Amino acid sequence: MKKIMIFYVFALFLGGVTFLACSNNKETESKAEKGTVEKMTDKAAEEMVNRIRTPINKARAVNDRQEDRLKDMEESLK
Repeated sequence: MKKIMIFYVFALFLGGVTFLACSNNKETESKAEKGTVEKMTDKAAEEMVNRIRTPINKARAVNDRQEDRLKDMEESLK
């Protein structure tokens, strides 16, 4: 009797695992699409990155202009 009970439990376990393995992948598809919170988070992160990079890019541009002016001055002195 005990062996039969173990066999039934094992069969139910295997059946449950098989059922879950063969189910539709709707959960994985829905996870692939971004939710509203994730979209808002991505947008906020992009804005922060732009706010950080803008002054850095401006400083690089000013530095490049300054170097160009120095090169022009050196060439004119020669």
